[in-house]
Amino acid sequence: MKKILWILLFVALVAGFYWGLKWYRNSLPLPEGYVSMEFPLKDGRYMIVQSGKFGNIHTSPVEKYALDIVKEPPISSLFKFRKAALADDVTYGTKIYSPCKGYVKDLRNGVDDQPIGIKDPSMGGGNYLIIGCDGFDVMLAHIRKDTFLVNVEDQVSVGQELAQIGNSGNTDGPHLHLM
Repeated sequence: MKKILWILLFVALVAGFYWGLKWYRNSLPLPEGYVSMEFPLKDGRYMIVQSGKFGNIHTSPVEKYALDIVKEPPISSLFKFRKAALADDVTYGTKIYSPCKGYVKDLRNGVDDQPIGIKDPSMGGGNYLIIGCDGFDVMLAHIRKDTFLVNVEDQVSVGQELAQIGNSGNTDGPHLHLM
């Protein structure tokens, strides 16, 4: 009987901590200068694998809030060799959608995707797209060559398909770099 009470008390404490933390996070004020955007990927589950500055990743000041996003891989992918073909990567070729209403300020297309595990530091973000939104710019980088559905100065709406995730530039694996 005592053992059951201790288990119930433990479960209640864990649940209380969870709900308390959730309430605390929801009660925090939004930081000054915050921006509101839609998530730029659909149809699947995704993971943020890198955010902000970490070691020698995202070192420039403009990358303070940068996110690297990948599609959640199936369990079976844990048993694949790291340098698999691009076509076998679950993130590669995923459609990218506009996170805000605005216009295309700039883009670069023509950088080839490199094999997984090989970086090209000279190309930075590789193929990229910059959208001028209401008072802020959004950069989407490491886009797959020749998949752009928009051009410079085109107007874009929230949720409009833009391109596909690739592996171009200074990256060793397909992901969407959002900043």
